[in-house]
Amino acid sequence: MTPVLTLLAVGALMRGEIYGDLRLGEKYVVDTKLTLTCGSESASATTDKQGSFRITVKGSGKCTLTAAYQNQTPSVEVVLFDQPARYRFVLEDAGGKFTLKRV
Repeated sequence: MTPVLTLLAVGALMRGEIYGDLRLGEKYVVDTKLTLTCGSESASATTDKQGSFRITVKGSGKCTLTAAYQNQTPSVEVVLFDQPARYRFVLEDAGGKFTLKRV
């Protein structure tokens, strides 16, 4: 296999993974759908009773994490690497409009 084909094959197998938790103030946010989008690939997970989640998607680099919370979909940019990355996120309420931020 040529070096170029080898790199393409390895790149196709690369997966990015993030895990962590989601909070609103000091409280964990439970049963909330999170969607991770990297280019044309996306994957979803739902936070558990401790607000924790784990999402794996093909690809790495700059991606977008979106939370579906109270009929809103705030999002934040994240970076995925070849190793799993831990993130802590917080939803902030600004006059009824939620934003999603990394802590």
